[in-house]
Amino acid sequence: MRVIICDDDQQVVERIRRYTLRMIDYAVDYSFYTRPEELLKECERTEKKADLYILDIEMPGIDGLAVAKQIRKNDSRALIVFLTSFTKYMPSVFEVVTFDFIPKPITEERLRLLFEKTGNFLHLTNQSFSFCYRRVRYNLKFDDIFYLEKRGRQAIIHTRTTKYQTNMNLNELWDNLDRDLFAAVHGSFIVNLKYVHSISGGVVRLTDGTELGVTRSYRKELMEKHIAFVQGGM
Repeated sequence: MRVIICDDDQQVVERIRRYTLRMIDYAVDYSFYTRPEELLKECERTEKKADLYILDIEMPGIDGLAVAKQIRKNDSRALIVFLTSFTKYMPSVFEVVTFDFIPKPITEERLRLLFEKTGNFLHLTNQSFSFCYRRVRYNLKFDDIFYLEKRGRQAIIHTRTTKYQTNMNLNELWDNLDRDLFAAVHGSFIVNLKYVHSISGGVVRLTDGTELGVTRSYRKELMEKHIAFVQGGM
């Protein structure tokens, strides 16, 4: 797991560095920055993407929200966590798909819980399943799937760039998915909770702008699963 930490307060960075040195039970590659401009330059230079970014919100020049939006443009899969002393920013952090929000001062135990949550999440999203269509076998990671759609007697799998037809119906696909990561929103749709941007009334909006109707019978379970997912209750 690769983790990037950016905070303009050198004392905060050193505190987190000390915490990480004691966490020998996690295989983590850390990079620390006190200048967000340097972090963004490094992101442009390297092809090796981080799994997790821990960003302070209030920084001079470029704030953490602006940094996160730049990161998100190039890496839709990145997990982003915000640090701040000001809870007034909490509504704003959800302008960017956010994995967690940690009020300052961060403690060693809170950081340990974050890494545990991240490890569980990466394990979950790296799972995959196989299916066939017209004698061709495909293998998709759960992380690649945005949503699944019932189409007649068959189902369509929607990823970032491609739609896959299958010989399976939606219920058969549902049996192959992890129900902590996916949720039914309608008799014809199943969504990946990672890519849920918002749920409002009878509509779920995904991070790519797709909007799907949520029927009343699915609404309560969808809300509960999404809250558990966001809070790390996977």
